[in-house]
Amino acid sequence: MEYKYECPRCDYSAVSSRRMSPECPKCSTLLFEEVSEEDSPLFDSIGKAAYGVLPVENISRIGKIISIDIGTEKPVYDSIHNAFDGMGYDAYLRSRNGRYHVYLVERQKDEKKSIFSSPLMYIGLFVATVLSTIFAGYSLSVPLVEEGLMESPWVGAFSFSLGLMAILGCHEMGHKVQSIRSGISSSWPYFIPMPFLPLGTLGALIKMKSAIPTKNDAILLGASGPLVGVIVAIPVVIIGMKLSYVVPATSFGEEGFYLGNSLLFMILSSFSLHVPEGMSIWMHPLAFAGWVGLFVTMLNLLPAGQLDGGHVIRAIFGEKGHLAISKMTVQMLIFLGLLGILSEWGVLEGIQQYTWSGWLIWGLLSHFITKGGHPGPLNELEPISTSSKIIAALALITFVVCFVPVPIIVG
Repeated sequence: MEYKYECPRCDYSAVSSRRMSPECPKCSTLLFEEVSEEDSPLFDSIGKAAYGVLPVENISRIGKIISIDIGTEKPVYDSIHNAFDGMGYDAYLRSRNGRYHVYLVERQKDEKKSIFSSPLMYIGLFVATVLSTIFAGYSLSVPLVEEGLMESPWVGAFSFSLGLMAILGCHEMGHKVQSIRSGISSSWPYFIPMPFLPLGTLGALIKMKSAIPTKNDAILLGASGPLVGVIVAIPVVIIGMKLSYVVPATSFGEEGFYLGNSLLFMILSSFSLHVPEGMSIWMHPLAFAGWVGLFVTMLNLLPAGQLDGGHVIRAIFGEKGHLAISKMTVQMLIFLGLLGILSEWGVLEGIQQYTWSGWLIWGLLSHFITKGGHPGPLNELEPISTSSKIIAALALITFVVCFVPVPIIVG
């Protein structure tokens, strides 16, 4: 299903496959959502219910979105939730210009059971991803066997798959457990097999089926996956680096591929393996799985759209702050990617070691993710707790220490 939105005040318009915020991300005006006339009788019943529950001063309607002005006295959100939850509406409580408003957005009805919600689908994708990561690990291990560094490629194949699946699985289960704790309806993890890529997978994801209740829930939901994932990735990196091989730097030739270091990976590597001058590290597949885990954690924490990092900044900086930071993130990634392309073409010589064209792809992906905005929590008035602030700070630190300016270096 597609939702079409237009702002009656400015030129903003959007088409999204998911529900957007009821407010325009540019000017905060209530958005117009395309609606059919057959829904009108239901809106009248909502108006009658509101007058009996809230100190209503005005009710207006644009499309399917009901705006209820409840004056200057701060309401109790539970009473709002109880009034409209049974009618199939999500109630967004907002404070605008010193007044409180309730925006009612019709909740998506439960879709009929399909093959995508079948346990066989979850299990099948998981098994397929295990097999595709084993295949990727085997491919990574063959050169090690040919150089006499590893006895069997199956050792590297299974270690790579085990390490990467453990990180991805724990990351997604961190989100799943937190969604249950927050009362958010969500799917089980969908693992994405991709046997034709060096990693064997495009990762995993969980589909959120209901709105986020509070800003605290948004922070915990966004940070839970990356923080759990990085906790698992740390021992994977340490063990993998201890199993890695110290070889002459000339072993890779002029066209060898080198992985960039994040601050955390550099620290863990220095504790795990000593590399004499003139030597380099040929990473064990398990160490590569740990590197990928840290890199994926950083990508998920990018402060944009509805990525994990996007949930956190939406809770802390609000709708306008989230939009500004998301756009800045997209622009920065695209800029870095274009610099990387120019350096590869020889236009900007001397910066090849400091740029990466791959950021352009992530910038464009982030752009499409950001276009739909972020609806924010239902109750935006509840303050952020001290514990949630600490979790948000840990997520920021994790992003910084896992960031890799140049993930891949050639030669």
